[in-house]
Amino acid sequence: MLFLAGNSAKPRRLQGAFISDKEVKKVVDYLKETKGPDYKEEIISSQKTLRPEIGFGLGQTALAETDDELYLEAKEVVARAGKASASLLQRRLRVGYARAARLLDILEEKGIVGPADGAKPRDVYIDEGEDRPIE
Repeated sequence: MLFLAGNSAKPRRLQGAFISDKEVKKVVDYLKETKGPDYKEEIISSQKTLRPEIGFGLGQTALAETDDELYLEAKEVVARAGKASASLLQRRLRVGYARAARLLDILEEKGIVGPADGAKPRDVYIDEGEDRPIE
C-alpha cells in the first residue's frame, strides 16, 4: 500500500495485512462464545460512586445545573447580552470552546436559550435577573 504523510510530498510504500469485516466479525463472535465479559469490580464501583447520575452508555449525559459551576454565571451573561453564543461565553467567562459549547447545550436544555441557527447567535428566552422564560 502507498501512504502519503501530511508532511511529505512523496508517497511511501508500506506493507500491511488486509482483514475483512467478515473476518473481524468471526473473531469477535468466537471470543463472545468462548469467554464472557471480565469486569473489574473496583473500577465499576468507583465509577458508580463518582457520578451515579451519568450512566455508563455512550452518548448518555445528565445535564444538571450541578454539572458545571459556571452555569448560573453563564445564564446571567446571556440574559444581560440578550443573545447567546459560544464565543460570547468564551470571552466573558474566560473558558475554552468545549466548555462554552457545553454550557450552551445546558442552557438550551433548560429552555434559557433557543436552538442554534447556523452562525447566528441564539435567542435568549429570559430577562436579566429572572428565572422564568419570557412570554
